[in-house]
Amino acid sequence: MKRILLPCLLAVLGVFILQSGTVFADGNHKKHSVVYELDSADLAHEKATLNNISNHIKSPSGPSTRIYLVIHGGGYHLLTSAKTDPQLQANIDNLKLSGVKIKVCNNTLESNHLNYKTDMYDVHKDDIVPSGVAYITDKQFEGWAYMHP
Repeated sequence: MKRILLPCLLAVLGVFILQSGTVFADGNHKKHSVVYELDSADLAHEKATLNNISNHIKSPSGPSTRIYLVIHGGGYHLLTSAKTDPQLQANIDNLKLSGVKIKVCNNTLESNHLNYKTDMYDVHKDDIVPSGVAYITDKQFEGWAYMHP
């Protein structure tokens, strides 16, 4: 009976580990991925979102978490305000130094007649996505967690 029970138990345990997706073949833990959405033109909310992301980075899972901040709609206000606000610049720079990627919706740029090179703080061509909401949805379909603080 023990000869049958032990292999069955090991097989069930192996299936559970593979199903959970928490371990790769090389033994490394799966990296978490989170997409944060910012669509508010309220500066207090924008700063709170940056603070939430900073706290996430400082959490136990933070160092192994891939974080993207997707900005669309009124959220563009954060990056236009940062052009003249050194504290916002420092907050954004610190997040980027921690590995956070900031993505900006091209539809938002066009509808608000914004030039990312001149109107926004530290935005580059590679940071622009065609549609912010579609980008967020695509990340969710890829298994990313979604946060809308």
